[in-house]
Amino acid sequence: MGASAYKPVKIKLNNGSASGMYILVKNDEIRYTKTNETKPPNRAYTIQIAVEAIYKNKRCRGKQSYKIPKGTSISKAVSSLLGKREEIKEKLKSNGTLKKERLTLKRIDTSDRKLSSIYHAWITGKKINQSDNTIRAYEACYRTHLYKLRNKLIDDITEDDIQNIVNIMINDGKSSATIHTLKVIMKPLLELNDVQLNWKKIIFPKNNKKRNFQGSDEEAKKITKALLEYKHPIARGIFAFLLSGRRIGETLLLEYKNIDFKNHTFTLPKEITKTKTSFTYTLTPLLLNAIKSQQTTKGRIFNLKRDAANYHFHKVMTSIGVYNMVMHDIRSMVAVVSLRNGADPYAVSKMLSHKLLATTEKAYLGNGTERAIEAQNTFNELIVETNDIIDVEVEEDQFTALKKIYPNATDEKIQQIIDMMESSL
Repeated sequence: MGASAYKPVKIKLNNGSASGMYILVKNDEIRYTKTNETKPPNRAYTIQIAVEAIYKNKRCRGKQSYKIPKGTSISKAVSSLLGKREEIKEKLKSNGTLKKERLTLKRIDTSDRKLSSIYHAWITGKKINQSDNTIRAYEACYRTHLYKLRNKLIDDITEDDIQNIVNIMINDGKSSATIHTLKVIMKPLLELNDVQLNWKKIIFPKNNKKRNFQGSDEEAKKITKALLEYKHPIARGIFAFLLSGRRIGETLLLEYKNIDFKNHTFTLPKEITKTKTSFTYTLTPLLLNAIKSQQTTKGRIFNLKRDAANYHFHKVMTSIGVYNMVMHDIRSMVAVVSLRNGADPYAVSKMLSHKLLATTEKAYLGNGTERAIEAQNTFNELIVETNDIIDVEVEEDQFTALKKIYPNATDEKIQQIIDMMESSL
C-alpha cells in the first residue's frame, strides 16, 4: 500500500509532550484511549515530527519521519523522540533546511585523471557521512595497496590491475575483509567518473567477515572474570565498558563530560559512534567502578591508546589459553550469551547500538536505555560476579536506587546487594 494510503494524525498526550508529532495511520486504525492518547496500530508504524524555526529572519518549516517498532506504545515512542525533535529544530535554525548536504562527485574535467586526484575527491566526499574508523580503513588501504596505481589514469585501469593487487594481498596473508575494501573503494570511485570494470572477472577471496562467539557460557564467564580481574587499572576499566557492548573506539574517546553521575547514565555523542548517532546508556555499578579506578578527572576517561589496549587484551587472553579472539569479539560474546539465555533481540540491538536494526535505532525507544539494561542484566547475571563489582555511592533510598539500575533483579537480590554494601562500609 502506497504512502498516500496513510494520513498524519496529531498525537495528543495529556502532558503536552507530543507537540508537532503525528502518527501516520490508515483510516480504520485511528483509535483514542480514555486518556486521549492515540493507540499504536498492530504493526511497525511511523511518527512524523514537524518543526519550525527562524532562519535569517524568515520562518522555515520542516518535517522528518521515524520508524517505530511494532508493539511500542505511543507515549514511549514520543518520549524517545523528544531529543530528536530538538535536534532537527536546531538544524533548521542553523541551515534553514533539513535536507542533508551531499557532495556530488562528478567526472573531473581536466587532463589530470590520475587515480591520486580522483581518490582525493572521492575520499573528501566520503568523509561527510562515514565514520572516522571507516575513513581510516579506506586511507590505509589506499596508502598500502592502491598507492602503486596513483599515477595511472583511471581510464587506463583494468581488471588485471585490480586482480594483481588482490593476489599480492592474498600472498601477504591479508584478511578477506581487508581485501574486499579494494572493491568498496574502487568500484564507486571509478563508476562516479564514468569508468566501468567487469568486477565479475576479478576473483576475490570468500569474505568470512562474521565472527560470532562460539564458546560456552562457562568459557564466557572465564574470559569475563580474567578481564575484570586484570591488574592494569586503565585496561581493566576499558574491558568493563567493552563487556557492556561498547566498541573500543567509543570507549577510548569517552570523556567525563559525557557522564551524568546524578542520573547514572553516560552518553556516546554522535561524533564518536559508528552510526553517527548519539546513544544514552545506564551507568551500572561495574561501569561506575571502572571510572572511579582511573586517575583522570577531566578530558578522556581512559588514558590509553588503542595499540596499548590491544596489547593488554591479548596478554589477558594468552593467560587463560584463548588465542582466537580480538577486542571486538567481546561485543559478539555479550550478544551471543545474552540471546542464548533469553534476552530479547531488540534489547540486545539497543545494548549494542547495532546498525543492522537501523529502523529501530532511529526510533530511540525509551532512548534505548531500558531495553539496553535488560540485555546487560541478562549477561551480567550469567557472567559477572556481582559481589566483586558493587561499589556505588548509595542514595537515601538504597532499594529504589538499585532497583532502577537493576530493574530485572528480584527484591531478594537487591537486598543482598544492599547488605554487602553496608557490611563493607
